[in-house]
Amino acid sequence: MADVQLSRFLAKILRHEAINRNLDVTEDGFVNVEDILELPEASHKTEEDVRRIVKNDTKGRFSIRTKHGNLQIKATQGHSLKFPKLELKLVVHHTEVRCAIHGTRSRNWNAIKSEGISKMRREYIHFAQGETGVKSGFPPYCDMAIEIDVEKAMRDGIKFYISENDVVLTKGRNGYIPNAYFKKAYKLGTRENLPL
Repeated sequence: MADVQLSRFLAKILRHEAINRNLDVTEDGFVNVEDILELPEASHKTEEDVRRIVKNDTKGRFSIRTKHGNLQIKATQGHSLKFPKLELKLVVHHTEVRCAIHGTRSRNWNAIKSEGISKMRREYIHFAQGETGVKSGFPPYCDMAIEIDVEKAMRDGIKFYISENDVVLTKGRNGYIPNAYFKKAYKLGTRENLPL
């Protein structure tokens, strides 16, 4: 993919497709470059390629920054994406949630095991209600999953919500779901259970 095609791809993703492609978008429109580079269309591209596109873009279509150690990029104009206020349904009984599965990278497992799952820069921690056939809540780049004991967490006062697109959301406790609420963790490819 030449620079022109990479530039067009970045513009398309950042202006129109980031949410539908299950990329995490900050309130001000930034997306982690690492997540974009894991999309099939950007294979074999690097952060340096993205930096070069931004530097050489005479129209100023992109902005980059580093936040929480991650290189992030956004389109500066031309968005069709809207970031509407979420319509959320409060979960009043744990049986309203089929399951709550958080997808992540196994390289993050040791930190998650000790600190819990963090909402990071988002308003909520996101969970899919399954790992196959779901359209939202399960990032495309993850190689492991953590299932949450929603019943136990709710019993301890943690609130859960369900979004319009069936994603389970919570602010957790102080922005985290502690490991005390992990039901199980496993590798997606092999189904190998990981020690909690």
